[in-house]
Amino acid sequence: MASEKRKLVFLGVGQVARALADKARETNHGYELYGTTRSAEHADAIRSAGIEPIIVPTFSGNVEQLTAAMKDAFVVATFPPEPSSDCQASVLAEASAAKIVYVSSTSVYGKIEGTIDENTSEDFKSPQSTTRLQAEESWWSVGATIIRAPGIYGRGSGLHHRLLSGQYRLPGDGGNYVSRIHVDDLSAMILRALEVEPEESIYLAGDRLPTTHRELVEWLVERLSLPFPESVPLESCHYTQQGNRKIDARKIVSDLKIELKYPTYKEGYGEELSRLQRTS
Repeated sequence: MASEKRKLVFLGVGQVARALADKARETNHGYELYGTTRSAEHADAIRSAGIEPIIVPTFSGNVEQLTAAMKDAFVVATFPPEPSSDCQASVLAEASAAKIVYVSSTSVYGKIEGTIDENTSEDFKSPQSTTRLQAEESWWSVGATIIRAPGIYGRGSGLHHRLLSGQYRLPGDGGNYVSRIHVDDLSAMILRALEVEPEESIYLAGDRLPTTHRELVEWLVERLSLPFPESVPLESCHYTQQGNRKIDARKIVSDLKIELKYPTYKEGYGEELSRLQRTS
């Protein structure tokens, strides 16, 4: 008799969940896929991605369907941090799930500069860091594995689209370093963390080649035949563009025995530019 499929429940269905759904379908045993949405208007789009939608306006309301789906399931939380939602959702997952991964952000390091790894202390003074760290605490307290991701791109999203739209402006002189991860590699890390049962851990995700804003922009505009964009004062940019960090993600690659499909932006954005050509 064929074994039952595993269940994979996404708390929030966005870019990461959709890539992870595709990655899960590639496995030998397969998965039953479920994903939450706050509004019924998004249900059809979720269903079209091969994920059964569960409408959950609030994690403190009617959650019987969600609770049933999470029973003995792998649960992946990707929704933006919000204190009450993280607290309520983590408690529900703890009671039912077989394994939990919370996808966090390297924004917890705030204004800390330089090379960052799992031994680096977080920035507890930054408002953005504080909100995300509060969310992490809720999930860590119920035994979740936490993966802190830098800038995520891929599957049709990324800096190349902003450059093509003419809306992108270089942060300052472009000399600050930034790390990134292709969504396919991030989804592989998440699935591996669920399947190999590592000890409770906090991991950093990222590719092998942190670069300056300027280096990536120069590489992209050359291949897109675009003029180099104007710059704006660094202090006027979104906080995610003001960081100056190199993420050292060797631990997650080593511990989970991951082989990056896109080890640098050249392979990753090379694929995205090819995708753009295929769809144009």
